[in-house]
Amino acid sequence: MNKVYNVLWLDDEHDHPDMEPFLILAEDSGIILKGFRNPIEGFRELEANVNHYDAILLDALFFEHENSETVSKKGLGTSIARINQLKNRKLFPFFVLSGQPTFVEAQNDILEANNLRCYNKKKLEDVKELLQNIKAEADRQIDLQIKHDNQNLFNLLESYPDSSRDTFISVFKGLKGLKSDFEDQLYFTQLRIILEQMFRKANEIGLLHDRCVKVKGRQVNLTESCLFLSGLDTKHLGIRCSETHFPKVIANHVKNIIHTTGAASHDVNVDIKKNIDVQNLRRTVNTPNLLYSLTFQLIDVLLWFHGYAKANDDQVRNKSFWQEFDFDEYGNKYQFEEIASIAPNGWGQIELKNGFSVGVPKDEMAKLNLKVGDKIKFWIRNSSIANGISKV
Repeated sequence: MNKVYNVLWLDDEHDHPDMEPFLILAEDSGIILKGFRNPIEGFRELEANVNHYDAILLDALFFEHENSETVSKKGLGTSIARINQLKNRKLFPFFVLSGQPTFVEAQNDILEANNLRCYNKKKLEDVKELLQNIKAEADRQIDLQIKHDNQNLFNLLESYPDSSRDTFISVFKGLKGLKSDFEDQLYFTQLRIILEQMFRKANEIGLLHDRCVKVKGRQVNLTESCLFLSGLDTKHLGIRCSETHFPKVIANHVKNIIHTTGAASHDVNVDIKKNIDVQNLRRTVNTPNLLYSLTFQLIDVLLWFHGYAKANDDQVRNKSFWQEFDFDEYGNKYQFEEIASIAPNGWGQIELKNGFSVGVPKDEMAKLNLKVGDKIKFWIRNSSIANGISKV
């Protein structure tokens, strides 16, 4: 798989048709350029997504701010100052590309003060050299090394909030010993949040029932979601899925993540310090290894789900596997299905999604005036007869 480099590009003409060949050449080299007309817009994006970008490309002359009407070299100076201010968060390699004679054909104070070279956008060899140097300098960045070492993961994380990518980068840095102040307990909740985001994606394509993601507003019930996708009865929502989506190993991973990362498994925002099991372990084994093991389990879950969701994205079909149930006062489980057919002797028949059929007694059919297509609530007696019937 080819390496990908994300580069923030400040150039007032970044979207000009004349720049199309440069964009294509960059993309062919694995460099994805995201352009902005001025430093205000560009650095707003950069500061919001620091871990997304691997390098910065600057024009020599561009608009200093959103309301500028003419280009100025002040924009370059302002941008370099902002890059230096970000060093405590991330050290970005940055480059200058221009076709202005005052920058490519003569000495320039700003370039000299910062020991910079201005690549000439009008010379193909200069442009090719620039692209090579962007990749070479970016490859020295720890964040990019992590992303390239785990490219399948970070590719799928493009569809997740940026905070998910930041969480994995921080954990990998801790694993590599690159964060001397690494506090592993800060990241358990973040793993739960990423799992919640995956469940929301499952709901969007009908793999996960609406009730699982609409608890207390927009909160996701993690435990019920895991049960539903595992083809098991939910404990409190009265729903199940006739299709088992989670393979056993994935289901076990998800259950382990939910249980270990929180004291209250239905909630996302929990304090890991309240999990008695974890705290008992930390009294004798006070290492971040538990977090690392859960992180790798979550990676496997995300990679599995990414492939499974692509292969099973038919929302209508996925929702056809949804089932409802309830319990009577004696603990008999109710189900909700339609009358599929009526036999000549007056008995109705229900076709369950697991391939089995259930008979509806003819006296109940007559009493409730049931017809084909009517939906009923029932529980199953003797494996094949509907009981406790009511029309829905």
